Amino acid sequence: MAERGLFRGYALQAIDGKGRVAIPAPLRAVIERNNGDRVLLIAKHDADPCLSGYDRGWSDLLHARNDRDENRALDAGKDVDTHNIARRSFGAVDEVPFDASGRFILPPFFRSKGKLDDLAFFIGTGDTFEIWNPSVLIETPGVDEDLKDMVRFCLEQRGAA
Repeated sequence: MAERGLFRGYALQAIDGKGRVAIPAPLRAVIERNNGDRVLLIAKHDADPCLSGYDRGWSDLLHARNDRDENRALDAGKDVDTHNIARRSFGAVDEVPFDASGRFILPPFFRSKGKLDDLAFFIGTGDTFEIWNPSVLIETPGVDEDLKDMVRFCLEQRGAA
């Protein structure tokens, strides 16, 4: 099996009135390489007020990681909420097709959860990438200040600051 590609880079993308947005080309290429098809998985980020995007292959690896984490916790005598972990990891997810240019329709529930209106900031995080409302990212405590500066710069370049 070929080595998995990692999600790198960033971009500020417009969202149209119907909720369509394009996955930035570098991120799209990784999904296509890892999946072999044009399907994006979208979920609510587990800690931050943004969305997570990834390919089907990462979903498989996540399942294996959840099993390892569960076994380690049980071996250590800890309680594990396996049902909610599984629900969040595999139930609270949308599989979204995208076209050759990377355009897809943000699922309404996740668009609402991510507070995504007219702009989406995409940032690679290795195995996954995040999709942020730029204003929410800037206002979120604990987010790296250099990343906030990057978002501000992108907004200024677009004339949206």
